[in-house]
Amino acid sequence: MSQPFASVGESTDVGRMRQRNEDCLRVHHDTGLLVVADGMGGHAAGDVASRMAAEVVESAAGDDGQTLAQALYLAHEALIEAGHRGRGAPGMGTTCVACRLHGRLLETAWVGDSRLYRMRGRRLEQLSRDHSYVQSLVDAGELAAEAVATHPQRHVLAQCLGGAAPDGIEVEAQTIPTEPGDRLLLCTDGLSGELADGRIAELLAAEADDQRAAEALVDAALAAGGHDNVTVIVATV
Repeated sequence: MSQPFASVGESTDVGRMRQRNEDCLRVHHDTGLLVVADGMGGHAAGDVASRMAAEVVESAAGDDGQTLAQALYLAHEALIEAGHRGRGAPGMGTTCVACRLHGRLLETAWVGDSRLYRMRGRRLEQLSRDHSYVQSLVDAGELAAEAVATHPQRHVLAQCLGGAAPDGIEVEAQTIPTEPGDRLLLCTDGLSGELADGRIAELLAAEADDQRAAEALVDAALAAGGHDNVTVIVATV
């Protein structure tokens, strides 16, 4: 059976300011499933939350045949239940972005501000939409997109898996066509919070090898300050 991706690279680092890495990634070469999760550093057991979310998504989307959106809802419920039962901590939360290639169609789903990008040629496009306070201001026309990077509340999430959102969570999902040569980038905000999209595009364009590209992106985030854990997956269709 042919591999869904021509190649995949991955890299993660604790960063320069944190004591532990609360990010988690999963790469399934045979099924084309890619997952990145970012445990919430300000909450208890963020590393437990990200790892558990990734495990549930793996199992639900793989063995159980659920859609990625269904898998993320199941991960949300599992985190809440685990917190109540003393595994991890009550209120633990994580972002999660996942994608899976079905032939030429890319299934995507996400909650939080971990991102999915597509690079086609030399054009980088963010396919996911941040579930953050500042993005809600942009959507409402109350904040210019250019001001997001310097806004003091840019890291405040509107929702996450496991978080105690009063109205629950709303997983966003879409399925889009791909073209041969498309490059996908999944990352935590340890990358997108340190590097502008233009710089990310430059680094991807400069390195055709996906593993070296992933490592170059993480190195650049560290050089820019490394204020958070940083995790990257780069895959070529």
